[in-house]
Amino acid sequence: MLKGIRDVLFENRFYIALYISIASHITFVIYSFNHSDSIYQRILCGPAWIYATEEEEQLSFEMSFGKNSGESGSSESTDELGEGEEEGEGEGNEGFSKGKYKGSQWEELVQNLEGTSNLRKQFRNDYDQINENSGVSDSYIKRHRDFEDIIVKDVLPTLKNIRDPFRVDIESAEDNLFVHKERNRIIEEFRNGEESTQPITMKLSKEGDLPPKSPLSMPKEDRTKYLDRTLKQKKEKQLDEFISRYMGYDPNKGDLHLFVRDLYYENLQRLAYPFSNDMSYFAIDYFQENLNKEDFLRQMMATLSAQLGTNTGTEILFTIENIYYIQGKALEQYFRVRDYLKNSTPEQKQTLRYETLRQVEAKYKKLLQEKKILNVMDVEDAYVKKRLDIIDTLIKNTPNHYRERDGVFEKAKILWEYGQWKQDSKLQSDALRLWYQIAKIPNTGDFLNQNAFESIQLLLREAGDPTDSTLLSSQSKNQMEYVLRMRNEDVMMKKKQREDRLLWPKAK
Repeated sequence: MLKGIRDVLFENRFYIALYISIASHITFVIYSFNHSDSIYQRILCGPAWIYATEEEEQLSFEMSFGKNSGESGSSESTDELGEGEEEGEGEGNEGFSKGKYKGSQWEELVQNLEGTSNLRKQFRNDYDQINENSGVSDSYIKRHRDFEDIIVKDVLPTLKNIRDPFRVDIESAEDNLFVHKERNRIIEEFRNGEESTQPITMKLSKEGDLPPKSPLSMPKEDRTKYLDRTLKQKKEKQLDEFISRYMGYDPNKGDLHLFVRDLYYENLQRLAYPFSNDMSYFAIDYFQENLNKEDFLRQMMATLSAQLGTNTGTEILFTIENIYYIQGKALEQYFRVRDYLKNSTPEQKQTLRYETLRQVEAKYKKLLQEKKILNVMDVEDAYVKKRLDIIDTLIKNTPNHYRERDGVFEKAKILWEYGQWKQDSKLQSDALRLWYQIAKIPNTGDFLNQNAFESIQLLLREAGDPTDSTLLSSQSKNQMEYVLRMRNEDVMMKKKQREDRLLWPKAK
């Protein structure tokens, strides 16, 4: 009998060994799993506790799945909306739990969401008093406008920190981006009528552990094709795609810095067109375009803390300075809106435009008082100071004089125009001294103001190269102001032609 058992065991020895091996490995895996802090802990030949763990600097990386929770920002045709089509808000919010936000910093946001959920049903959105000879295409006039978002979101995102030094803005940028994303998540949650998924947070190794970044190779022709293809997309979708696909490349070598510049000036910075004697149309469109810059401002300010001192960081600073310039103009519109609201007729008060502007005016009234911005002159003072702070940051940190000439030129331009505004000859004299410095700065990278600078050089040379602006004749000053006003005329004309062709084609 024993011999028979031995024969059976010998004949089946391979299967018995295989069984024992499988069973022991399963037992070992279960043992290791139960004695590890995490299923993601490294397990090589034993449980996790036999390995020393190192503390690593961790970076937060957010990936959002499903519908994007960014701002609406749709000043153009979108995948969801056709040209001229209107979108109702607030449908399907029965599943939204507004009680959990009561008493929090988001309580007012939720109230505004509720208040605007039926806005289009309560007020007229007709198109009257249109100037038929404005030259503006019908597709632009009747484009989709985000009235609800103009009220609920932030068309003046620079106002809250306008009195702070720019370095403070950089230091708080990541916190501001987190708040911005959380706000957008709540808005999406309300409008979808369901609890939305929190952004997924992944832990990455510290910067020093990452492989070197490769330079982006994308010539102008390829960048133009990409930007033309994505121009009609919602602006936050364009930005999210750009950041996820391209911001991981080397910020100094290659074409990333040029691509950041093109993305902003060609796709995200848009023109607003007047087409009616009723200023409410233009005010709405101007606020719409400022709303569309909010996401770019928050994302790029957070990026700047890591990119400062690189070519890409310099391009970001130029775009941020431009946003502050446009935000100043938006605030000027705000004060004109106040006069419009006071003088509106009962019929105008029934329009969607009037109600949107009324709520925007009320929203920022207290904040403007806190910031002591009570008129257009206060706006100019506050925003010029901030723009100069941004340009000084750029000049100080740009690597190897990259576009430093443009930075100094821009600073001189701001001082000259501000001096003209305030009738302050000292400011204009400071501008002259800066223009004289430009020729001594190495010409590294593009000098986009080359033609304007050469014209100003010629004018100053003809005037005897004065450093005191009071020595300039009125004619010379007028000529310099003309040069500054017209310096981007060709660029703006090409921009308009491109937008008309791709975004606002006229009916055939």
